[in-house]
Amino acid sequence: MDKTQEEIYLFLFRAWKHEVSSNKIGKIKDKDIFLKDMQFLINKIKESIEKSDKKEKVIKRIHEKTLENILYMIKDFFDMRSEKILNLSRSLQIIDEKTLFPVERDYYKQLFLAFKGDSKTKKYLLASIENNHNIPDIKIDEKEKSQEINTQINSNSIPILEPDEISTNMESKIAGNNQMLKKNQDEEYILIRFTKNIPALVGKDLKVYGPFQKEDIAQLPIQNASILIEENAAIKINPES
Repeated sequence: MDKTQEEIYLFLFRAWKHEVSSNKIGKIKDKDIFLKDMQFLINKIKESIEKSDKKEKVIKRIHEKTLENILYMIKDFFDMRSEKILNLSRSLQIIDEKTLFPVERDYYKQLFLAFKGDSKTKKYLLASIENNHNIPDIKIDEKEKSQEINTQINSNSIPILEPDEISTNMESKIAGNNQMLKKNQDEEYILIRFTKNIPALVGKDLKVYGPFQKEDIAQLPIQNASILIEENAAIKINPES
């Protein structure tokens, strides 16, 4: 059975939430399907934007805001993974390549080679300085380096590690993202009554709301509710009245 747009979005949301709140690289079971699902989701929303009736500006604005939120999550998802790969490579930790997308594997191998060569160069230089020897003109054979990295990555003698602490920068980024998640949870909401039928939307807190029928009542993040009110698609309800 084909996945619905909401099912794809919810999977993306869970995957993104893991990346921004954990210092471990998340595992995506079928990466090809994940990427195709993201393409499908984006294309469907773009189609909805193009098909929006010019008279119904509110529908178009809702779809545009939904697309903006989804693109933000996808970019942040891969940005966080890249930063984790960078930090693990810098500390010469071996990453289980099964957790990586194909393009990430190439990125990881190149980084690991660079940091491995940098580490080896520093050891030679420090040893030469300490022992008062001539500083060698170090040349690292690219073929030899490539064979070395493949041997190390495929060797059973080297454990696959994902340390709890990978860098101060990563911890700061994760802490910042956790604060953002908390802020989203604490987002100010207002109660509104819909005056038009409105499709499902992704809220400022990145949660899915709707679809809504005329006269439905719901509590939405103030930014999303304001758009609906501005476009005369909903009216604010004062709980005290």
